[in-house]
Amino acid sequence: MMRMNLKIKLEKFINSELVRNAFLVSFPALLFCILLDFFAGAFLGKFFSLIRRNYPIILVMLPGLMGMRGNIFGAMASRLSTLLYLGEIEPKLMDRTVLKNVFLSIMLSLVPMTMLWIIGAIKVRELEVAIAVLLIVFVSTIYTSFLLGSATALATILPYKKGADPDAIAAPVITSIADLVTIPLLVGFILLYSNRMAFMGVGLVSLAILVFLKLNSKLEKSDIKTFRELLSILIALALFSSIAGTILESYSKLIEKVAILSIMYPMILDTTGNLGAIIGAKTSTKLHLEGIEKIINIETFKEILVYSLLALPLALVGNVIGAGITRVILSVEATVMPTFIILYPLFTFGVMWMAYFIAILAERANLDPDNVTVPTITTLSDIFSTLFIVLLAHLIS
Repeated sequence: MMRMNLKIKLEKFINSELVRNAFLVSFPALLFCILLDFFAGAFLGKFFSLIRRNYPIILVMLPGLMGMRGNIFGAMASRLSTLLYLGEIEPKLMDRTVLKNVFLSIMLSLVPMTMLWIIGAIKVRELEVAIAVLLIVFVSTIYTSFLLGSATALATILPYKKGADPDAIAAPVITSIADLVTIPLLVGFILLYSNRMAFMGVGLVSLAILVFLKLNSKLEKSDIKTFRELLSILIALALFSSIAGTILESYSKLIEKVAILSIMYPMILDTTGNLGAIIGAKTSTKLHLEGIEKIINIETFKEILVYSLLALPLALVGNVIGAGITRVILSVEATVMPTFIILYPLFTFGVMWMAYFIAILAERANLDPDNVTVPTITTLSDIFSTLFIVLLAHLIS
């Protein structure tokens, strides 16, 4: 009888909406994100030595740049999702709200970017390199933000129109697209910088885009409040991101020795942040719509457990793809890492609980969890993921 009851409960759990939503909605989105991450990872792995030797400041900035853009547009996706559920905006792709958010997001990106650059410049202490990196990153920020604004609208509104939960899709997709765009554009502008006239022309076009967005953005008091709230958070998070960047730059030689980890770096950071963002966005929406009575509850535990189980096939797929790309791009032997496959789900389990409590704390501090949770968890996960990668490099090398 006990065995039968246990079997019935297990079947109900497997057939529950939570499990179906995780494996049929989130898993395909996260799998798609991994493919995007490895496009970025291939660029990073291929040019890792070049960046480490000639533009080491970029390694200090890289986790912050990747995370910051994912943070900004992940928060935008979370806001749009909440507004859609509340019926305050129509599910239309072309809207002034989108243009306004893109402009605000570019402006939000520039201040933390400058802080990351200052930290990197102080650490590396090479003036010529510092000036080159500043120009490269400034121009790439405008182009990246413009592309991400369009992607955020698509990733949020289209699932909503199809009847899917945008909280389970938008944040992971947009943070992965942020990584996809960030690294190739950085590499592209590094290579373009050698042709100063072409670089100047592209830079002028980026300024024209910024002016266009400003002219088509009518900012209201609520927008200024959101801007200030997010900016204060992003400045703090940029300082935290510099920790991940400093670790990456400091251990870059070790990571370069285990070549597969330089290629898997964006995938590990992004997948970890995505899983945290899903739990954070879901918790934020619950807090807005119905609230959470008991902080520690069985439903939250089940949800985090399911997504931790989801991390196992994601880790295996990521490892296999990473090994293949390493062999093709770098002509270096690479294989499946059992240590990574075993430890990764346990690692993500802790990160997702962190995301859950961040949303709760934000709401109790009278801050909008939509603006706070996704940026905070993705930044913290970047730090812990970088440490996790360094640990793997030590264990494998």
